[in-house]
Amino acid sequence: MIAKEIENKLNELFAKINPDNVDEWFDDVKKTVDIFLLGEKLFDLSKALEKIVDDISGDKRWKVDSLIKRIQQSEPDFLIERLKRRGGGIVANDKTLSEAIQKESLKILEQARLGKRDAVIGMLLRIFVVNNKRFPDELIEVVKPKHDINLFRAFIYSFLSSFSRPKEGKDEE
Repeated sequence: MIAKEIENKLNELFAKINPDNVDEWFDDVKKTVDIFLLGEKLFDLSKALEKIVDDISGDKRWKVDSLIKRIQQSEPDFLIERLKRRGGGIVANDKTLSEAIQKESLKILEQARLGKRDAVIGMLLRIFVVNNKRFPDELIEVVKPKHDINLFRAFIYSFLSSFSRPKEGKDEE
């Protein structure tokens, strides 16, 4: 099993770590840390699973789907992409909701810039409730305390980026 091999390799690496032989283990530790922190391999794994999930049926599909979601929820980059897609989907499919968000987007951006999470989510929640629409799970994920304020801003900016298209015929400064 590959997971056991990875665990064994990590244990091998842990055993090498000693203050007397830094040059022997440093590069391996650095590359290993990069794999985990940069998340590139997780991104590749998620994409590979997404390619095959439609060909799986029943209980096995649910298991693979839940694994994909688990990977994606662990990485901010995935959430940023999901927020962009969610915003784009609203723009493409729901003109009323899209216009309502666009009207408030500058106020929301200002509150995000000021770091006022509650105000931002409150404004967005109000828009969804008034339009009788379900509040997106991606936006619920945004307010979790595990994300620092700069990441929160990036999430909100990503979501709102689809709504900030200039209107044709108007000059932008």
